[in-house]
Amino acid sequence: MSRQSNKEIYYISSFYWKNYNAASKAKMDIERIFQSESFKPINLFKDGKNTRIFSLSKFFQFIIYSFFGGKYKSSTVFFQNGTGIDAILSPFIKLAFRDGKRVIFVHDIETIRIGRKIDFLREKIVFSKFTHAICPSEEMAEFLKKKFGFRGKTFVLGFFDYLIFEEFDSIIKTHRGEFPENKKFLVVYAGNLSKWKAGFIHKIAESNYFPKNYKLLLYGKGYDGVMNEFLEIKGAYPPDELPARIQGHFGLIWDGDDIDRILGKRGEYLKYNLPHKTSLYIVSKLPIIAWKGSAIFKLIEEYNIGFGVDSLLELESKLENITPEQYETWRNNIEKLRNEIINGNRMRSVIKSVINE
Repeated sequence: MSRQSNKEIYYISSFYWKNYNAASKAKMDIERIFQSESFKPINLFKDGKNTRIFSLSKFFQFIIYSFFGGKYKSSTVFFQNGTGIDAILSPFIKLAFRDGKRVIFVHDIETIRIGRKIDFLREKIVFSKFTHAICPSEEMAEFLKKKFGFRGKTFVLGFFDYLIFEEFDSIIKTHRGEFPENKKFLVVYAGNLSKWKAGFIHKIAESNYFPKNYKLLLYGKGYDGVMNEFLEIKGAYPPDELPARIQGHFGLIWDGDDIDRILGKRGEYLKYNLPHKTSLYIVSKLPIIAWKGSAIFKLIEEYNIGFGVDSLLELESKLENITPEQYETWRNNIEKLRNEIINGNRMRSVIKSVINE
């Protein structure tokens, strides 16, 4: 990748939990891509047992460089939001890289997801310190401009990359998920299964709704609701390993507390966010089912890798009308997209656009 004016390119180390946290998988993969491009790290966190821990000593060293050194002045820096202390770090990032490109990768916007005034004030300050922003979706990029008044240039990633180790990819390659002759489909939902995050699953379990042509397979932690023959808990696995464990015919993108419509802040957030589990499903070779009002549904249509519903109550009839030919088309398109995602090509392409802009 070219370097404008031979200036160094840096990235700020990210905060993330280890093991079963899917959000951490996205940040770790992006760091791996930075490393593969030979970007230089600025480590403000140190590795603890289960999480990265903020390092005051490293932060003070960075502050000294910011005020008294010109080491970073004209260089480019990449920063992933969601450290928990973005508002503290961002002014010093601006100071240190004052004449260079300051690029923020936007994983989440709490102003949309949670909606507190303090989130708006904090995030508006953070984004104002950067010259460029990489967003998952067009909708999120527009929110930055219209609600926060972001004056920098925005770039849209689309699907997250999902890097896979060879030992797991060799297992995934054996997955086929053939179209079931009896039309009994296995629909996968992966993620946090607790009631506050995936209330719709609990509502399904507590209702009298028992679809005849599909079963819901749950991968993750936190489910403590009613069990019935329609639901099956398959266990929790580290994100790097999970695609090798998943077996099914479709992956489901849904959120909120209801099954016949999208409700609540978490559900509405789907209008802006591109859930990382989408890439998990693609890597696992699963066509995708998503809410038609979601940002991700536009990409599902564009790449022809699944279908949408307005309500989960539609799902039974939708599955009934799927033909083997349609399913095979989705699977073939998934394979093409998968090759980009497991190699980090989407992020590399956006990084190149930012650097060469």
